[in-house]
Amino acid sequence: MNQSEIGKLHEKRRPQSLVNLEKGKSFKSSVEFFRDWEKLSEQQKKDITPTEKVGIYGIVFSMFEDRLETLWWNCSYVYKWNVIGEREWNEEEQRYVIVGSKPPDEKEFKKRKIPRGIRHTGYFRSSLLENKKISQKLYDRIEKSESDRRELIHRFMYFQKDLMDKHIIDVMELFREIDKIIQKHKRVNKNLL
Repeated sequence: MNQSEIGKLHEKRRPQSLVNLEKGKSFKSSVEFFRDWEKLSEQQKKDITPTEKVGIYGIVFSMFEDRLETLWWNCSYVYKWNVIGEREWNEEEQRYVIVGSKPPDEKEFKKRKIPRGIRHTGYFRSSLLENKKISQKLYDRIEKSESDRRELIHRFMYFQKDLMDKHIIDVMELFREIDKIIQKHKRVNKNLL
């Protein structure tokens, strides 16, 4: 990778550009990575360096975020949520709103080019809760996990010793829970997805 490519990964739109087989291979290798870690003895887990542990955590969190994004996209398409447009701060409501919005059409849904300013789990989580696609309890669990992730990833040098196995396991449980919701949603809406 040369210097001019730094800062341009967002332009690759990686998950959206992968065919299902490629995406499946990425998921499979990530799940295998998690399972290999999960099979380690307690002592072997203690011997893992903090950097290796944050790598496992990062992969699991990435898998979870992908599932959350997928659920959001599927719901926005099936239920015709107005999500394509510009995101602006609404002073009166004290929150971001989509201005000039419309539901994604089939091409936008398949390409999954998320509108500028809303590509983060907090938005997906809030939108899914507002539209009653996830429970308040699940919303709260995701929010707590995101809060820890921000500190563990962005301030890792201060929190190396605070990353516990429970963080990794909790995120994998969230991944599985969201994946079950997606599978059910696909069965119910198989003629649309």
